Amino acid sequence: MPFIPSLYPLAFPYPIQFVLNWFLAYWWLWAFLALLALAFNVWMAYIQEYFKKKTSTWIMLEMHIPREMTQTPRAMDQVFSAIHAVRNSASDLEERYWDGEVPQWFSFEAVSFGGEIHFYLFIPQIRRKHVEAAFYAMYPDIQFTEVPEDYIGRLPATAMELYEKGYRMFGNELLLSQNPVYPIRTYLDFESVAEEKEVDPIGPLLETLSRIDPREHLWVQILARPKVDEFIGAFKREGEEEINKIREEGRFVRGPSGAPVIDPETGFPLYSIPSPGQVEKMKAINRKIGKPVFDVVIRYMYFSPPELFSMSFGRRSIFFAMNQYASEDFNKFSHNVFAWTLAKIWYSPYIFPRRRAAARREWLYAKYRGREMHPETWFQTVLKMRLFHWGFRPRNPPRGLSPALSTEELATLFHPPTKLVLTGPLIKRVEARRVGPPATLPIYGEEDEKLPGIRE
Repeated sequence: MPFIPSLYPLAFPYPIQFVLNWFLAYWWLWAFLALLALAFNVWMAYIQEYFKKKTSTWIMLEMHIPREMTQTPRAMDQVFSAIHAVRNSASDLEERYWDGEVPQWFSFEAVSFGGEIHFYLFIPQIRRKHVEAAFYAMYPDIQFTEVPEDYIGRLPATAMELYEKGYRMFGNELLLSQNPVYPIRTYLDFESVAEEKEVDPIGPLLETLSRIDPREHLWVQILARPKVDEFIGAFKREGEEEINKIREEGRFVRGPSGAPVIDPETGFPLYSIPSPGQVEKMKAINRKIGKPVFDVVIRYMYFSPPELFSMSFGRRSIFFAMNQYASEDFNKFSHNVFAWTLAKIWYSPYIFPRRRAAARREWLYAKYRGREMHPETWFQTVLKMRLFHWGFRPRNPPRGLSPALSTEELATLFHPPTKLVLTGPLIKRVEARRVGPPATLPIYGEEDEKLPGIRE
C-alpha cells in the first residue's frame, strides 16, 4: 500500500501512519457500511411506525364507576397483572425486522373538564376482550362504554391553533428521581387495620382534578407498556445488583473515610448488622422486581383561558398529587425540565426562549394526542426532532429516569376510586348494579337446538 505523505502534515509514528493510510485507502467500504446502517435504521423506523399505526386499531373506553365501590387497589393490581400477561413481542427475525412488531401499550387516563372527572382507557382493539375480562373479574359492577369521539377533539389539533383560540397551556412528563428498581409508596403503605383510618391513595389526584374552573381542562395519561422477557431479566438483575450493593455497604463497620474498620486483635474487618433502613430497602426492591413491570410514561396537560391561567398551578398541580407517593428512602417523582413547556433564557441552551417554549408546546401536545411512548431507537428520536426542540433530553434525561413501575405501583396511581373518596358530584357513577342473565336462558336458540360447530 503506497504511503501518501501529503495526507499527514504532522509527523505521526509509523504504526499510526499505516492505520490512517489503510483507513483512507478503503474509504468507500466505510461509506458503504455507514449508508447500510443508515438504511437499516430508516427501514426499522418505517416498519415499526407502520406496525403501530396500520396493523393496530385503537379504541377508547370510558370507565363508569358504581356508587358503592368496595374493592381496594389490590384488585387493580390483579387487573394490571392480567394485562401484563397478554404482552406481545417479536418472536423471530421475520416479526422483528420485516413485520416491525413492537410491544403494544395501553393508556389509562383521568381527565377533568371544568371539574367533571372522567376515566378513559385507550387500548388496542384486539386487546379489548382481554382488558374487559380482567376488569370484570375484579370489579363485577364496573361498566365500560366505547367512546365514538376522542375527548382530545374538544380542543384544536395543534398548540398554535390552541393559542389562536385564546387558550394557554402547560404540560410536562414525570420521571423517577432514583434508580427505577426502588419503588414509590404504594397502596400497601396506605392500608390500615382500622377501617376508619383507611384512605384511598387516588383521593388527592381526584381532588386536584376537581379544583379547576368550568372553563379549564386538566388531563393526565399514564402510558404503560409491559416489559417483555428479554428486558424483564435485565431489570431483575439490576435489582439484584442493587440489593447486593446495599448488603455490601452494611456488611462491615466503616470508619469516617468509608473504609472498613480492622479489628486489631484478629486483623480482619469488623462485621456489622444491616440497619433497619437497609433491610427495608432490600425488601422493597425485592418485592418490586418480583412483580410484573411496565415501562411507563406519565404526561399531564393543563389548559385555561389567559385570564385564569396560572403557570404555578400547571407546574405543581399533578406533581403535588403524585408526590404523596414520595419516599425519601426509596423513590419519588420529579419534573422532566427538558420536556415541560416552560423555557427561559436562564435554562440551557439559553437562546430563543420563546421559540423553544413554542416548540416544546407543539412537541408535548402532539405526544399527548398521539399517546406516544418514547422512541425505541435513536433514529426515531432524530425523525421526531423539531426546530428549537431536538428531543434528545426528554428521552434520556440526565437527572431522572423514565419510570419502570410494577403492577403494585401502577394500581396505586390508577384504580377505580373507592367509597372512601367523596366524589359523588365529581364523577358520574353507575346507579344500578350489573346482573348476569339467568343460567336457564338458552344461548344458542331453542333448548333442543344443536350447538354450533362443524357438521358432517
